Amino acid sequence: MSLKYEVKSNEKLGRYLVAAKDLKPGERILSDQPFVLGPNSDTSLVCFNCYLPLISKFLVCKNCAVAPICPGEGCTDQFAKWHSQQECNFFRNLKLNKGTNPMTLVQNVGSLLVLRAILKRDFNHQEWQLFMELETHLDRRRESDVWDFYDNTVKFIQSLGLLENGQNKDLVQKICAAIDVNSFEVRGPPIPAIGCAEVLRGLYLRAALLAHDCIANTHVSINDRNELVCHASCDIKRGDPIYYNYTDPLKGTSLRQQHLMIGKYFKCTCARCSDITELGTYMSSAICPQCKTGYISKNASVWICNSCGKETEPSVIEHKIQCCVEKLEVINKKDEKDLEEYIRNVLLVLAPNHYLLLDAKQRLAGVLRDTINREPRPTKKLMRRKIELCREILPVLEVLSPGICRTKAITLYELHATTVQLAKKMFDAREISGSTFVDELLIAEKHLKRSLEMLVIEPGNSPEGELCAKALEEYRALKLTLAKVIDGIHAQGKTYESESVSENVPLHPEVD
Repeated sequence: MSLKYEVKSNEKLGRYLVAAKDLKPGERILSDQPFVLGPNSDTSLVCFNCYLPLISKFLVCKNCAVAPICPGEGCTDQFAKWHSQQECNFFRNLKLNKGTNPMTLVQNVGSLLVLRAILKRDFNHQEWQLFMELETHLDRRRESDVWDFYDNTVKFIQSLGLLENGQNKDLVQKICAAIDVNSFEVRGPPIPAIGCAEVLRGLYLRAALLAHDCIANTHVSINDRNELVCHASCDIKRGDPIYYNYTDPLKGTSLRQQHLMIGKYFKCTCARCSDITELGTYMSSAICPQCKTGYISKNASVWICNSCGKETEPSVIEHKIQCCVEKLEVINKKDEKDLEEYIRNVLLVLAPNHYLLLDAKQRLAGVLRDTINREPRPTKKLMRRKIELCREILPVLEVLSPGICRTKAITLYELHATTVQLAKKMFDAREISGSTFVDELLIAEKHLKRSLEMLVIEPGNSPEGELCAKALEEYRALKLTLAKVIDGIHAQGKTYESESVSENVPLHPEVD
C-alpha cells in the first residue's frame, strides 16, 4: 500500500508531513506503534509491567527482584506488557553489581520513560536515530526552570551507570526534551471496578512529525493496543501540510499560545491565532462596555470594538474577564442552578461564545443529561434547555473543528437523544401530531447519522467507541420507531406529510 504522506522540511516547521495524494474525511493516513510509552514525570506509582496504578502494595519481578509489579495474581492478560526481557536483565545486573533495590525505582518512577528510551539505544539503533532527530528546543529549555526540574532524572540515570565513559549528561536532558515536545497523552489501563488510571505519555516517531495548526485537518486516536491512528478529518489536497492541533480548540487564543510556548516553545501564527475574532467566533471577546452591542477583542495591547470602533482600557476589561475566570473556578460545576446563574451573569460581560461560557454550557449540558436519564419523568423544560445548549455549542465546533471531531460527535449524539426523548414525551401526551413526531425523529436521525460517521473511526474499547456501539443500536431502534409511527398514520387512513417543524424552534415552548 502506497504511503498517504511524504516528509518535507523547512525552517519554520522543521520536518513535517504533507499529503502524498488527495485525502478524504475519515481516510486513514498513518498508524504508529510507540517508540516508548510510560508514566509522566510527576506520576504516582504504577506497575512497571502493565502501568496499572499501584495504590497500596506491590510485588517485585521474580527475575530481576527490582521492578515493582502488580500484587496478587499479577498483571491481567488484557493489558500490554512493558517490562521487557532486556530491561529485566539490565535491572538484574544492577541488583547483582550495584545492590539496587526496588525502592530506588519506586522513588524514581517519574524517570521510567526516560530510562526506557535510553535502553532503546542498544536494541533498536534505527528507531533510536530517528528519535534523536526529533525537535527538542534544547537551547530554550536550558534557560528555563524545566532544566533544573529534570536534574533528578539526570542524577538517577547517572546512578545506574548509563552515562559512563565520558558521555555528556546533556543527553538525558535532550531525551527529556524530545519526550516533552513530541509525546501524546495516552489513557493508562484502568483498575477494574474502580476506573482509576494514570495518564501516560507515548512517543510516536511518525506522528511526532505532524505539524501544528489550531484548525487541524486530522483526527488522532489511540487504541487499546496503544497504537496511534491518524485519520483525515476533512479534505486534504495533495501537497498540503498534515496538521494536528496540539492544544484544546475550545480555549481562547491567549491560553492556547501560552500552552504552546511553555510546552512546545513556539508561537502559533495560524489563521485562527492571527484573527482577533478567532474566525468570527469571538471566543476571547467581551461585550463592549460603551456601545453595549458590539464585541471588543484584543488587538496587540488594545481592546477595540467591532461595532463602534472605540477602545476600552485594557485593565478594565481584563479585570472583568479575570473575575469570570475566578468565579468559574469556585462554583459547584455539578450543580444546575450554579451553572445557570454563572451563564446568566457572565453573558452580561462576555461574548456569547466566549470559551468560559462554552465551558460552563458543556458542563451544564452534562448535568442536565444526567438528570434527564436519572429522573423517571424529566420535565420538558429540562429537555428543551439541553437541546438549546447543544445547538449553541455546535456552530462553534463547526468553525473551530471542521469535519470529524470527537466533541462534535458527542454533542450531536446528545442532541439526537434529547430530541427523541422530548418528541416521544409530547407525542405520548398527544401534544403533537404523528406527522410532527415523525419530523422530529427525522431531525434526530440526521444528528445521529452525522455522529456515527465520526464515532465509527474511534477505537472500540474507548468511551467514544463504546458510545458508537450504543449509537448504532439506537439508530436501528430509531428507524423501527419511524416505520411504526408512519404505519400508524397510514392505518388511520392518512398520509405522512411533513409539518416543516423548524429545527431551531423547540416544540411547544411553553414551560411545564
